[in-house]
Amino acid sequence: MDFLPLTSMVVNINYIVYEYILKVHYFIMPRFERPRASTIGTPVYHRRRRDWKDDRDLIEEIATSVNKLNGPYEYYDKGVFAFREKVKAIRISGYENNKEVTYLGMWIREELSKISKTQASYDLRVHTLPFPEEIDSTILQMEQKSIRNSNNKGYELSIESLFPDPDLRSFALERMQILHKGDLVAYLSSLVSKERDSLLTNSASIMDLIQICEYNLNLLELDVKKRYAVGETDLWIPSLALGVEIRNTWDLEDEIELIRVLSDTNFRLQTRHLVVVTPDDLSDETFSLIRQIETRKVIENLSIIRIGDFNNYIIKIKEIEESKF
Repeated sequence: MDFLPLTSMVVNINYIVYEYILKVHYFIMPRFERPRASTIGTPVYHRRRRDWKDDRDLIEEIATSVNKLNGPYEYYDKGVFAFREKVKAIRISGYENNKEVTYLGMWIREELSKISKTQASYDLRVHTLPFPEEIDSTILQMEQKSIRNSNNKGYELSIESLFPDPDLRSFALERMQILHKGDLVAYLSSLVSKERDSLLTNSASIMDLIQICEYNLNLLELDVKKRYAVGETDLWIPSLALGVEIRNTWDLEDEIELIRVLSDTNFRLQTRHLVVVTPDDLSDETFSLIRQIETRKVIENLSIIRIGDFNNYIIKIKEIEESKF
C-alpha cells in the first residue's frame, strides 16, 4: 500500500471516529430548540438580484402560486390576470437581457419587503401580492424610478465636508492633485474601487460578514465578544449562550476542522446555540454542502444560515431564551 491511499484512509477513519464521538456526546446532552435555514430563511433571490436567473426564479415562483388550483389568488382578478399574461409574454421573449424582467423583479422584491415588515415570516403559498391591473405601467414606473435614483445628484461634493479634519484634508488634497489632477470624484472613485478589490479577498470578506453580524446584534442591544481564539467561534453572545462562526468559502476538507471548532466551543463555553453564517451570494450548491452538517444532526444545537437571515435567526433565538423564564 503506497503513502497516499494510507493517508486518505487515516483521514477517513479519524473523521468517522470523530463524528461517532460527537453523536454519543450529544446523545447525552440536553436538547435545545434551534431555528433552521429551512424555517427562517427566504431564498436569496427574494432579497436581492445577483443576475437575470434570480429574476427568473422569483417570477416563476410567484407564477406557480398564481396558477395553483385552490391557491391564495383569485383566478379572475384583473391584476392576477395581467400578471399571468405578462409572464406568458416573458417566457416567449426570454428572461435573459430583458429589462421588463429586471423591473418586474424589482417591484416584486419591494412588495416582499413590505410583507416582511408586517409578518415575522411569509409564505408565498399563503401571502399574496397586490398585482396592479396596469402591470406595464408599474414596470415603466419602476424603470423611471431606477433612472431617477441613478441620476439623483441633488448634493454638492465638498472637500471640506468630506474631510473636516485639516490634516486629513491636506493629505487628501495632495493625493488628489498627484493622482487625479485635482479631480475629487475620480479620487473618491479610486478609493472605493480599492476597497471593493480588498473585499474580494477571503479574509476581508470574512471581516465584512463579522461586522454585519455585530451591527445586527448591536441593534438588538446584545453584548458581543470577539473571541478569535483557536478552537472557538468568531463571536460569542453571552446572554444567549450563542456562538457565531463565519464561513465564506468551502471545501470538503474544511468539514472536520469546522466540526472541531463547533464542538470545542460547545465544550468550553457550554453553548445553548451555535450558528454558522455564510454570504448571501454563496452558491446554492456550496451552501447545501455546508448544511449537510446540520441536516445530519452531528451537532444538535447547530443552525447554518445565510447572512440575510441572521437578524431573523437572532430574534427567534431571543424568543426561545425568553420563553424559558
